[in-house]
Amino acid sequence: MEPRGFPIDNSGMMVTVAYKGFFDDGSVFMEAGEDAPISFPCLEGWMPPAFIDTVRSMVPGQVETVRVSAGEAYEERTDERVKVVPRTDIPAGVRLAVGEMVNLEAPSGQTYPARLIELTEKSATFDMNHEAICKALNFEIRLLSVEELR
Repeated sequence: MEPRGFPIDNSGMMVTVAYKGFFDDGSVFMEAGEDAPISFPCLEGWMPPAFIDTVRSMVPGQVETVRVSAGEAYEERTDERVKVVPRTDIPAGVRLAVGEMVNLEAPSGQTYPARLIELTEKSATFDMNHEAICKALNFEIRLLSVEELR
């Protein structure tokens, strides 16, 4: 608990949170529960500004809800994150359905989530833009811990 008369400022600290991200209609787009929380420096650029501003003044155990406007939520949608893959590059037997999420693998072995948005006889088009781009977001945040940044 914060000392009486002294405001909390977690700026520059390592914070660990459990949170649920949901759209205005209540549908959840992301969740990091207490069994799989996330840790990050409480500094600008690590999360949307309204998220950081909220966590900055919280004490461990506190739960807050914050709304992040569409303009500050995630980066802009880009055409570079839309990939057209020739059907010949897709292994035989892989079932594809427009609208479903798949993991695309880069030559390095790293995988990227993508939604199949178009399928023709010659190619498959995948969109790797995050589904939350260009939408207002809501976060229910529980601050679990605050530690010195190492």
